[in-house]
Amino acid sequence: MITLPKIRNLKLRNKLLLFFLILFAPLILISKTLVFIQSQKIDEISTPFSTFATLITLDILFFLLAFWGLAYLLSRFVTKPLEKFTHILQNSKEGDYRIRLNHNTQDEVGNLARHFNALMIRIDKYNDQNQKTIHTQDALIAAEKERRKLLSKLQKAQKMEAIGTLAGGIAHDFNNILSSIFGYAQLTQMNWDNQEKLNKHMNQIIKGTQRASDLVKQIMTFSRQTKNEKRPLKLYLVLKEALKFLRSSIPTTIEMVTQVETVDMVNADPTQMHQMIMNLCTNAYRAMMTSGGTLTVSLTTVDQIQPGHQSKDYFQPGPFLKLMVKDTGHDMEHKNKENRETELGVAAIVKGIVDDHKGLSYIESIAGRGTSFFVYLPVVGKNDSSSGSLTKIDVSLNPGKETIMIVDDEPDILALIEELLNKFGYSVHPFNNGETALNAYRESQINFDMIITDMTMPRMTGIALAEAILSENKKIPIILCSGYNETITRSEIGAIGIQAFLEKPLDTHLLLRTIRTLFDNEKSFDRV
Repeated sequence: MITLPKIRNLKLRNKLLLFFLILFAPLILISKTLVFIQSQKIDEISTPFSTFATLITLDILFFLLAFWGLAYLLSRFVTKPLEKFTHILQNSKEGDYRIRLNHNTQDEVGNLARHFNALMIRIDKYNDQNQKTIHTQDALIAAEKERRKLLSKLQKAQKMEAIGTLAGGIAHDFNNILSSIFGYAQLTQMNWDNQEKLNKHMNQIIKGTQRASDLVKQIMTFSRQTKNEKRPLKLYLVLKEALKFLRSSIPTTIEMVTQVETVDMVNADPTQMHQMIMNLCTNAYRAMMTSGGTLTVSLTTVDQIQPGHQSKDYFQPGPFLKLMVKDTGHDMEHKNKENRETELGVAAIVKGIVDDHKGLSYIESIAGRGTSFFVYLPVVGKNDSSSGSLTKIDVSLNPGKETIMIVDDEPDILALIEELLNKFGYSVHPFNNGETALNAYRESQINFDMIITDMTMPRMTGIALAEAILSENKKIPIILCSGYNETITRSEIGAIGIQAFLEKPLDTHLLLRTIRTLFDNEKSFDRV
């Protein structure tokens, strides 16, 4: 006897065959009955016609019952498993891979369920592995952020240590500059009636202030935390400035040898390059403070990295700028613990900077011969004659008649610029803070042709003032001045719409040339 569990274990095609046999059995019986009736004569039929009609009715009812049973069995063994299968697929699409299809029959649907469950087990396993990988990646990212944070703190500490080491030389330079300015200012007072000597003394005062300005810029370059802004850079110019800054701090017992054999450029951030050179040189001469020796700095162009030092993970093609900083002090193994830790800290800082510039760095330390730091940076724009610095505007200092707003919280600078511009024919309106200047721009009947503003001011910065004015008049030229800027880069200043940026102390000739150039390039402005 065929039972329901046995039917469940039949193959799907066998189930359908059984169902069709059940379905068509009554039809076969009916057809045989009709054939029998046709083969007999009406008058020979002994069974009443009503009995035949009853039989037909029972056959039809049996047929309908069989059809319903077939529909039920198909729904139970085919449709419902497929609906459940679809539901599980929908859940798996949403990330739930732990659901299983419970269908343990031996037919095709059961096989499909088993294969599907095996697939879900594998997907679930891979998903767990993927989640572990994601957690590992998150941990690595967090560790890298922490490493960069610690490296930044180390860089700041190294800067402060270097500034402390250089403080004596910096103070010495400043005292010399101030002595020169002070002395020539007194001589100017003594020779007020002698125009020739007066001009000579004033020129010396100007030279002294320029030297002081250069020294301040070098200190700022070394100490500031600027945003990384790479550009084509002639590294030998940065090297020259850094060595000039260092020279007065190095004792006479240490000889400095400079070998610059290239003027090729690298794509680099000037501040980071300056910091790298300062750290390497400061570390080198510190190793020779007690014994004396020779500090050698060389810059050359090479086609490849020195054999034996090419990392298997470094594929940057040449040529390279090769910077070497060498001392003749104790090698790393024989240095005291403090000096060795300092040297390793410098190496970490330099490596961070060099890696960021797609370069390569390494150290060589030989007993009795000292330590050498090597830095390789990819060359760009070979034989380019430009220096990467701004081209000076070469126009005559023609007077003007335009109306200029000047904004600065320093009264002496405000008075100086006002007197200078008045002397050259400009109509000048001074303001000592940004809020007052902005209100005057909006409410005054004066049509300002240009804004010259300091950047760092209380209550409203020069950047905020410029943005407010440019939101109302995009074409008005604005000159931004600053003596110390570490919050915004020149490219960001230009993106705001500010047309010129001048560093303090202001060169009056450069200021006048910049003003005239901006006016000559834009003859008309939108008035508000």
